[in-house]
Amino acid sequence: AGLNYLVQMHIGVAFLSVAFLWVYFSEGSFDFKSIASFFEHHNGGWLFLLFFIGFGIKAGFIPMHTWLPHAHPAAPSHISGVMSGVIVKLGIYGILRVTTFLFISASSGHTDILMMGEVILTLSVITAFYGILNAAVHRDFKRMLAFCTIENIGIIGMGIGLGMIGKGNGNQYMMFIGFAGALLHTLNHSLYKSLLFFAAGNVYQQTHTRDIEHLGGLIKKMPATAFFFLAGSIAIIGLP
Repeated sequence: AGLNYLVQMHIGVAFLSVAFLWVYFSEGSFDFKSIASFFEHHNGGWLFLLFFIGFGIKAGFIPMHTWLPHAHPAAPSHISGVMSGVIVKLGIYGILRVTTFLFISASSGHTDILMMGEVILTLSVITAFYGILNAAVHRDFKRMLAFCTIENIGIIGMGIGLGMIGKGNGNQYMMFIGFAGALLHTLNHSLYKSLLFFAAGNVYQQTHTRDIEHLGGLIKKMPATAFFFLAGSIAIIGLP
């Protein structure tokens, strides 16, 4: 799992390095603003794709997700919490950052942004369905939470895709709602998924099993952990 994670993160860095070097040779700077300048002077579709693949591997979009179900169960629970709550979100941050530069440039036509938004939305819907279907069938609760992270990245991606479609269509309300939903869910997921992984670590430390078939009635033995796990579970199913 560690080697898998290491290799795939390096592949992501390779894509990002190519993207940043392309911007540097074109604009003469590694500054983030030079990405907006590149989009001003060129058709940015291929550059955006390089950035999306590089950051998408870190975020865990389908089909760039294969490290995630292996790394989370293998890592200690407090590391899993940070991986899911923080590291995966760095990929989302990168995608959002590049998207804003795409919006600034006048040469990025609305048609290009609309098409990119539709592609991201489609990919995100597939990611969300794949993640939740796998989470529903696994009995290892840490692997289940890992697949749930993939589902939630899909939901955040849906917001980004809708925001881009709104920008492409000139629909300001759709753009604001899409990006606001994506950012809100990024915050939500970073908090409740970390909480669930920490609680899962407590359960594993006390019971020495991750099979949920063998974990009935823990609320009597571990009431505090049960309360926090329940709070995280209520958050994750979308209740207030």
